[in-house]
Amino acid sequence: MATSSSVAAAAVKTAAVKEGSTTWTVNGTPVALSTIDSSGYKLYSLSQVAGELGAKLILTSGGYELNDSKGLHTVRIGAGAKSYEADGAAQQFTVAPVIHNGKTYVELTKLVTALGGELEAEDQTILSFARPEGQYDTLHWSADGSIIANKSDSETAQLFKFSAYPGGYEVFSSNDSALDFAVSADQKWGAFTDETGQLKLISLTSGAISPLGTDTSVKTDLVWSQDGKTIFFIQGDKQEKVAQISVETGDVKTVLDDKVENKSELRLSSDAKSIVYIVNITGVAKNDADSTEDSLTVDFSNAGEQLYKLDLETKDAKPAALTTALDNKLYPEILASGGVVYLSADPDGNTVNTLKSIGADGAMTDIALDVEAAWSAAVATGLIVSGTAADGSISIYSIDAGGNKTLLFHTTEDVSEVSVSNDGSKLAVVSDGRVLLIQNGKAVQLSK
Repeated sequence: MATSSSVAAAAVKTAAVKEGSTTWTVNGTPVALSTIDSSGYKLYSLSQVAGELGAKLILTSGGYELNDSKGLHTVRIGAGAKSYEADGAAQQFTVAPVIHNGKTYVELTKLVTALGGELEAEDQTILSFARPEGQYDTLHWSADGSIIANKSDSETAQLFKFSAYPGGYEVFSSNDSALDFAVSADQKWGAFTDETGQLKLISLTSGAISPLGTDTSVKTDLVWSQDGKTIFFIQGDKQEKVAQISVETGDVKTVLDDKVENKSELRLSSDAKSIVYIVNITGVAKNDADSTEDSLTVDFSNAGEQLYKLDLETKDAKPAALTTALDNKLYPEILASGGVVYLSADPDGNTVNTLKSIGADGAMTDIALDVEAAWSAAVATGLIVSGTAADGSISIYSIDAGGNKTLLFHTTEDVSEVSVSNDGSKLAVVSDGRVLLIQNGKAVQLSK
C-alpha cells in the first residue's frame, strides 16, 4: 500500500496552482479525478474522491466530516489545516488542504487510507475498502456470486464473504462449527454438524443458522440432493452406515447398513439414483488357536481404499465394488454420463498421480493430461482439473464430456485449493494463503 512517501515522490515541481485531472481505477472502474498542483504536490478534489469511495461528506463549522459507507471510519478535516483526525486519532497531512475555485483539494493517499480504503500508487488503483490480510482456506461459492472462506490464522472463528471485486467483504460468521459446510446445489444453503452431531443449516445469504431435525448421531461427508430436499451422509461412530435426512421434516432414514466400516467421500449422482463412496480397508489381524500375543500378526496385503457404488432405485441392492487396486483414491465424482472419475495416487509416492475414469460398463481408462493431477471436481459440463507441470507451475483445465481440454488458468505460484462457481465459469483459488477470483483467465486478488 502507498504511504505519504508515495505522495511526496509524485510531487509536481511547481509552486503555481494548476488544474488538471488524473485517471485512477476506483473499485474496478477508471475515473478521471480532478486535481491541482500546489506547492509542489498534486492534490485531489475532496468531494469527488469522497463520492467515488461512497463516503458521506458533511460541511461543519470548522471544515469537513467524512464517514465511510460501512460506518466504520470517521475523518475530520479542518479548513486549511495540516492536522486532521482519523477515528479519533490526530494525524498530519504533508501539505495542508487547499481551497481553489470553491473546491477543497487534499492529499489522496492519506484521505483514502483514513477512510479505510486501499491505494496502489504503482498501478493507480483505489479500493473503497482495504482487502483483509491473513491466511485463508476452505472455499465455498454462494448463489449471489460471493466467495466464502475461512480465515485460518484468526484467533477466533471467522468466515469471510468476499464480493467479486477487491475490497468488498464482510465477516460472515463466527460459528466454530460452521467453518466448513456442504453447499446445496443452488448455493443458497450450507449444512454442517456441531460438536453434538446436531445437523444445522446456514443461510449463505444472511449467515443465519438453524437446526435441522433432532438426530445427534455422528454424521460426516454431507452431500445435498440436486433438488435441495434431502441431505445424504455417512453415519455412525465407525462410519459404517449411509443415511439421509429430509430438509423439510428433519426425518432420518437409513440408506445402507452393511456393517462395513470406514466409509468416506460420499457422492450422489445428479439424478439421485446412485451413490459412490470409498471404503478404507485396514489390515486383518491373525493369530494362532491359543490367541497368544506372540502369534499376533496383521495382514496388510489387501489394505487400501476401494470405491463402491450403490443403486438407490433397486430394493435391497448391494454395493458393487468399482476398484480392486490398492492405490489411494481421492476426489471421486459421478459424472452426468453415469461414469465415475477419481484421482489415483501411489501410496509410496513412486509414481505420479493419474486421473482415472470408470465407465458405466466398468471399464477403466486414464485421462491424459500434460500435468500431474492434484485435484478435480465435476461440473455440469464435465470436469475441472488442477495439476502441476514439470516446471512446478500450476494449470487448471476444464475437460468436457468428449475429453476436450480448455486451459482456464495458469500460474507459477502455489495453489492449495480450488472451488468452482455454480455455472462453472469462475474459479476461486487459494494461492499462498490469499483468495483469488479467476474469470476469463485473469486473476483478481481479494485478500492480502
